[in-house]
Amino acid sequence: MAQRHEGAPREGPGDRPSGDELVLRDEQRLLYLLALTCLPLWLVDSLSVGRPTWDTLALRLGWAGLTGAMGWALRWLEPSRRRGVRMVAGMVVPNIFLGLVVYRLGGTGNPLFHWFFMMPLMTLSVSRGELWQGALSTLLPMGVAGTLMGLEGMALVPMASRLLLLLGAGAVGMQMSVFYRRMRRAQARAEGDQRAVQEALEESNARALQAERLAQVGRLAAGVAHEVKNPLAYVQANLRFLLEEWRQPASGANDTEYTEALQETMQGVERIHQIVKDLTALSRAEETVEGVGRCELVPVVDASVRLASVRLKSLVRLAVEVPPEAVAKAEPRRLGQVLLNLLLNAADAIEDARVQDGRVAVRAEVVGERVRVMVEDNGPGIAAENLPRLFTTFFTTKEPGKGTGLGLALSRQYVESFGGTLRAENRPEGGARFIVELPVA
Repeated sequence: MAQRHEGAPREGPGDRPSGDELVLRDEQRLLYLLALTCLPLWLVDSLSVGRPTWDTLALRLGWAGLTGAMGWALRWLEPSRRRGVRMVAGMVVPNIFLGLVVYRLGGTGNPLFHWFFMMPLMTLSVSRGELWQGALSTLLPMGVAGTLMGLEGMALVPMASRLLLLLGAGAVGMQMSVFYRRMRRAQARAEGDQRAVQEALEESNARALQAERLAQVGRLAAGVAHEVKNPLAYVQANLRFLLEEWRQPASGANDTEYTEALQETMQGVERIHQIVKDLTALSRAEETVEGVGRCELVPVVDASVRLASVRLKSLVRLAVEVPPEAVAKAEPRRLGQVLLNLLLNAADAIEDARVQDGRVAVRAEVVGERVRVMVEDNGPGIAAENLPRLFTTFFTTKEPGKGTGLGLALSRQYVESFGGTLRAENRPEGGARFIVELPVA
């Protein structure tokens, strides 16, 4: 067929973590990592003097315990106060404890003294791009190293040269801090742009869904008018008859005639009510999504066929074969939209090709762990060049104004969200076949 389709409390385990929760986890993970790093470095302490140093082991245990405790305490603090704790744990505590360790290992003559030149760079991990914190990460090691050198009575020139080296390392660290801050700002802007694009995409998607539903209603309009017109005609006729008989109490009408007239009237009203109910359900389908679960196919197919019949009745003969045991994992209203779209596409194809003896069939069967639903017609089939693009968004071969190019793309999206598949093929005997496969419930 020429394409005829278209300190906050923790969240529950099923909840998605908030942005603040993710930041808190990241900060705690960082401090726990710093705490764990302290302990293996005791081996470096021992190797630097050639013997086990139990006093520095005690210092490193205290260092690790204090850092880990501050990481654990973050969960009870407001976000505005976490920065101060992070600064103390990542800048102040490491410099003080490293100074004590170096002092116990012999002071400036120990190789570990040179770690002070790395401290400005190491503390960048907790500065988060703040320039004043970068400056503090330079001044703290300079102060501790200067104190150690002063306690040893080091000459002014060697002390000044080492302090200048520390200042140079700090300058590099502050420059990197500036770059990091710029990178964070650029990342924040990019995330903001991404959110704006995502919101625009979701809004566009919602409009597309609404457009497709309105298009379906439009394709049903002529059939709806015909279906409503017939019951309205005999409702009016019966009401006129009852009114006339009411005005002539002595007439020859009996109770049987009254009963028949009322029954016919009720049937007509029920038919109109059902049509309106089905159209309302279609137009509000996205507002009543129930979630993927156990879905009995018989009522879903019946509802889709009932609604499509206002269009199909004058065009084709419709056959439905759905066994009661056909139960799949799906969302009933969205699956109903898929089947309705396939049925309306079949009607369009048959009408456009002016097939004299149009036939459409809906069949379902259970095959292993899958439920297969097939919608077939005896129309012209699908052109070979259109098969690969059939489910592409906005692809349609219908005349302008007759198709949105969204129906099949959205149908496949719905079916795949159920864990199923939707594909199309041409029947050997002529016509098209659309196959929906869903997991068995």
